[in-house]
Amino acid sequence: MAGRTFTASLEQFRDLTTRNMRYVARQAIQDVLEAAQTPQPGIGAGASGFVEGKIPVVTSELINSLTVDGASGRNAYVATIAGMEIGDFIRFAWTAPYAMRIEAGFTGTDSKGRSYAQPGRFFVLANAQRFSEFVGKRVKEVRR
Repeated sequence: MAGRTFTASLEQFRDLTTRNMRYVARQAIQDVLEAAQTPQPGIGAGASGFVEGKIPVVTSELINSLTVDGASGRNAYVATIAGMEIGDFIRFAWTAPYAMRIEAGFTGTDSKGRSYAQPGRFFVLANAQRFSEFVGKRVKEVRR
């Protein structure tokens, strides 16, 4: 009987650990994408500045261009992440033609031949770099 109780306890611990790992992974990835999809007015919409790590919105094309494993739209990631298992690989991208220019910045020349630079908004990079922070926050939740 003691061996069976020990085995049942190990199985219960394994199941709880797997559930917690799945929760932490799903929520932390969702936190990254929600942060990356946090809008702010773009310069073309009258903003006088920007906050790095937020996605600039002038026409909604960029924020709505998010695709996650074939699903597209502003919240495309929600259903994909909900069905995710530990070890799954999820691919996401912003497909607006100018997405990388907004993310990383660019230099150019205006119609009068003057050079200018637009700094990157880093709405993806800045939030991906926060992944460990998001994981830590979610780990605290499951340890309560």
